[in-house]
Amino acid sequence: MTIRKKIDSDLAVRLGIAVVLFAYFAITLPVFTSTGNMFTVMEGFAFLGLIALGVGLTVMAGELDLSIASVAVLGGVVAVKQAEHGIFVAVLSALAVGVVLGVAQGIAIFWLKINSLVFTIGTLVAFRGVAYLLSDSKTIIVPDLDIADLVSKQLYIFSPFSILTIVVLLLTGLFLAYTRWGKEIGAVGGGRVEALAAGIPLWRPLVIAFGTSGAMGALVGAMLSLKSGSASPTEFADLLLPGVTAALIGGVSLRGGRGTVLGIAAGTLTLRFIVSGLSIQGSAVYVANFAIGVLVLVVLAVELFKDSDATKRWFARLSSERARPTP
Repeated sequence: MTIRKKIDSDLAVRLGIAVVLFAYFAITLPVFTSTGNMFTVMEGFAFLGLIALGVGLTVMAGELDLSIASVAVLGGVVAVKQAEHGIFVAVLSALAVGVVLGVAQGIAIFWLKINSLVFTIGTLVAFRGVAYLLSDSKTIIVPDLDIADLVSKQLYIFSPFSILTIVVLLLTGLFLAYTRWGKEIGAVGGGRVEALAAGIPLWRPLVIAFGTSGAMGALVGAMLSLKSGSASPTEFADLLLPGVTAALIGGVSLRGGRGTVLGIAAGTLTLRFIVSGLSIQGSAVYVANFAIGVLVLVVLAVELFKDSDATKRWFARLSSERARPTP
């Protein structure tokens, strides 16, 4: 079986999980497919999908950006402070901050040869500290609440926020699939030595992955803060874990080198279907968390099982080569 076929079959499984969950809740809970509930699902998909995309790209590159939640906080504060100049200026200002911070992290991690987990733990704290300074440790309010209405305006089951997320996911998917720079992210995550041998500069995929992660974090922070009409330096502390979970369920490998944007979208929808369906059933929050946790464990177990088979084949081949007589 070729690598391409493996990716396609794995993606089909991820999409199948989302479809089965949707069908189950749609059949057992008629209100699940109502316009109002689907709108709520898509609103959750909007922010979670972007976070999962940002985190997922860094994991595909063989790293992990822990600072994305703090970048979201900073992006929200910047957007609200610039909201008096209009929504486009506010969002673009936040995006610029996110891209600069992400690119700087990618460059620093490459140049210092430091583990991204260690480095982004530091920036996680530092960026939130900057948000406290910019907001003077207070909740700041959007001067024109019409902006909040614009961001959350309902268009059937969509909003400007969810439509923006779909467009971003689509463009990123095309970038990863059809451009050299996009393909380099997975290549570097799959094997640094092999990537170097192929002539791929390691700095570029890291800069692109972390720059995108910073942009996604800032965009989420900006849109959620504008939607709520305020920004606080204490917000978004719980964004990272759901984002990582959605990426893993969507097929992003913790070992790097594997994952697709469509898979990340499927993983995000899977989480949103579980949360929405169990909420309609009246289940407590911890029930949804438990169900998601079990699903993640199953996904990881399957991945480990696949890797163990590959390891066994590698050891078998190595043993056969050692058993050959020396010429």
